[in-house]
Amino acid sequence: MTIPMPLEDRQALPVRIELLDTGLPLKTMTNRTKTRVQLSTAELAFRIFAAFRAHPHINNVLTHISFSNWPQVERALNVILDPAASEELSPLARNIVDLMCADRGITGKILKPYFHDALERLIDPYRAERLIRHVEALFTEIERGANILLTVFIEPIQGHSS
Repeated sequence: MTIPMPLEDRQALPVRIELLDTGLPLKTMTNRTKTRVQLSTAELAFRIFAAFRAHPHINNVLTHISFSNWPQVERALNVILDPAASEELSPLARNIVDLMCADRGITGKILKPYFHDALERLIDPYRAERLIRHVEALFTEIERGANILLTVFIEPIQGHSS
């Protein structure tokens, strides 16, 4: 949820435009090397949760797949974004991971880059990349499990009908 703030309430921040040895303005240099606050997994999950709620399409899809159980969505994001979690992914968490990684359908094509951008805005690029790789590993694991199930259940049926 975004709370708009009237312009008169905002404090004007002094902008120093000094040239460094590189010849680039200081403002440009600090934006590129901006340090981010180190967020806990729970705080990061909450901020990703808030970002998803703020996007109209993603909000609608997550409302649908979670049966409007938003606390469950936040718990699923906590498990997904915690590389140390040994907990089994719930069906909702697996569905969210699929949306975060697969480029299938409209939602996958919207959510994947939106998730990556949100991570890159919230945490340092190295940690963001590690988390993206972690979520992609979860996705690969889910896909592998689905392929095993197909092999176990579909092949005997096809072999029986011949």
